[in-house]
Amino acid sequence: VRDLLSIIVENNGKLRAGELEQSAIDTGVLLRDDGRPLAHSPRYHYRRVIEHLGLAAKIKTYYYVSDDRKIKKLLEHAKLKTALSDEEAETFAEFVINNVDSRRSYFDHFIDEDSYTLQIFRERAKWLKVETKGEMGVEFLDNEGKTVASLNDKVQLHAIYWGVRLWSLELGITDELLIHYKDGRIIYPVRARRPVTEDELLLHLSSVGKPKPDQEWVTISMPELVKEVALSKRVPVLEIKNGVERIKRRFPEFVEFIFSSSVFIDVKTPFASQDKVLFKSYLQDKEGRFISHIKIHKTMFDGFYKKIGGCYGQPSE
Repeated sequence: VRDLLSIIVENNGKLRAGELEQSAIDTGVLLRDDGRPLAHSPRYHYRRVIEHLGLAAKIKTYYYVSDDRKIKKLLEHAKLKTALSDEEAETFAEFVINNVDSRRSYFDHFIDEDSYTLQIFRERAKWLKVETKGEMGVEFLDNEGKTVASLNDKVQLHAIYWGVRLWSLELGITDELLIHYKDGRIIYPVRARRPVTEDELLLHLSSVGKPKPDQEWVTISMPELVKEVALSKRVPVLEIKNGVERIKRRFPEFVEFIFSSSVFIDVKTPFASQDKVLFKSYLQDKEGRFISHIKIHKTMFDGFYKKIGGCYGQPSE
């Protein structure tokens, strides 16, 4: 989308739909991984996204870029075929969450306020659970199990579940967890990107499991730790996993990883080949092995509680 906008800027008001697509193919934008041009349908959808979000308009069959200052600033230093920078992603996130249809069909289900900005959504929106009903569609439920929205036909599923939901995920507005398919997918709002500190992670370890007085080590489920921290701190799953790896590197004698085969993880869902979100909560080593649990020595708990002024088993705020 950004690359198409860059092409429109360079040829503002000069390209029709077919000419825009051909220019994008010639510059290597609308190509498949194997180098062949994208089919007509995805090319059409990319153009429609640009129009629907108000990033550019088609006037008398020619494309003109939006006069919005954010778009102009975004495209000043845009580089074709490079990953979006955090600043670019945040700009697109604002356009997506401010779109009337995107709000009504998706984002409004997460928040009880009629008027909100991207920042307010990040801070105040609640998490929702998604349950798939096969051919019956998809349901969004709150944390009490009450249905807040249902997608019952292919058009809704395509536009919202496989459209807006994925935009939100890729732009870092929300992140997702799937601990077990029977429990459903959890979608939660993400605060601005920031690393998870070691102190924050250690504090949350006790919520998932802590050693008994006569116990040297405690084994903690990696997915359960990710879920605990993600929903309370509103940080991306990747940041949590990075934090765990930092603790392991800093305290190798007090932290151990327990490996599980992908087959063990696969059996938790019949849709593993279609959706890899189940693997998202697991760490992986350089050999690609999955780390399902971590073992923490009680020294980590004792030392941390002393540091923050609490007593064993009862960390202070």
